[in-house]
Amino acid sequence: MIDTLGEEIALFRTTVKRFLQEEIVARGGRFEDEQALRAFWRKAGSLGILGAAIPEEYGGPGLNRLSIVVIAEELGLIPEGAIAGACLTSDMATSILVDHGSEAQKREWFPRILSGEAVQALALTEPGAGSDAGAIKTTARREGDNYVINGTKHFISNGSTADLIYVIAKTDSGARTAGMTTFIVPATTPGLTRRKQPTLGYRGGDTSELFFDNVVVPATNMLGEEGKAFGMFDTTITLDRFHISIRGWAASKTAFEMTLAHAKERQMFGKRLIDFQNTQFKLAQIETELAVSRAFIDRCIGDYIAGHYDPKHGAMLKIWLPEMEGRVMDTCLQLWGGTGWMDDHPISQMYTAARLQRIWAGATELHLSVLGRNYLK
Repeated sequence: MIDTLGEEIALFRTTVKRFLQEEIVARGGRFEDEQALRAFWRKAGSLGILGAAIPEEYGGPGLNRLSIVVIAEELGLIPEGAIAGACLTSDMATSILVDHGSEAQKREWFPRILSGEAVQALALTEPGAGSDAGAIKTTARREGDNYVINGTKHFISNGSTADLIYVIAKTDSGARTAGMTTFIVPATTPGLTRRKQPTLGYRGGDTSELFFDNVVVPATNMLGEEGKAFGMFDTTITLDRFHISIRGWAASKTAFEMTLAHAKERQMFGKRLIDFQNTQFKLAQIETELAVSRAFIDRCIGDYIAGHYDPKHGAMLKIWLPEMEGRVMDTCLQLWGGTGWMDDHPISQMYTAARLQRIWAGATELHLSVLGRNYLK
């Protein structure tokens, strides 16, 4: 469905696919050092992969915002994506700056985003506030022409790599979502320290904890209006649902294809694994779920393109696709047997990476609750 947007998106996909083969697959999803990682981002920028939604008037490609979903799908299709982590999909935060940034903020940051010199991160989640965003405790106190930020963020994708961090803090501690404000915090700001957090999956990626100790930023670094942070993320939330869903679908498709090929070669009791009816049934179930899930993804994206997308369907996507991916990866690992349990095997890595999908960007239970509340109206 995304590729129906035109030749530019199709060419963008080709560029992304080639880039990931050269820069992610070739190095097994890991970067040997900081220098290699920085070179990766700069090359992505030089190819026009970053900031694809930035309007042409600011030097950007001006592509449809669904270009980030193309990146997510291509990352899902390669087994190495299960190691690389969020990676390029953090570029989704560009939409926040496009929609809510001041002219000065756009002029300052867009060139660096486009070149790959400024990696972005969105810092919302805290130790006591994940799915319940209104419970954040990080504060931003006004002092003259500045704000002073104090608090802790964790589980932040690309947190230790990012140069441009969108920090959501409470400017009104007594309010919940109505008291949340977004600030641009450059990584070099005094008082900001960062620490990478080891994770079960996405082991080549960057998940980090951020500490704000009297971090002072000018009031001009506020993004949008004070107290309006929660309402600023509608577009980003929609794209996030699409990106997680399609990446999970793509990873499941790749796992299915790998497992089918394995089943045709693996010998057991004088037969191929594929000759057993149980294997056939398991694989048939996966293929059916892939087909049904893709139809729902395409329907939602088609509605979004046509301008009548229902956010309720976004909750359904976030419920269904991660759960489906979990089932697929579990079945595939079972069919690989002990080989799939080995830590260095792609199926093992894809299995652990899939577990995150049911947690981040709002756990499955949160989205079930979102749907459930509608029944009480």
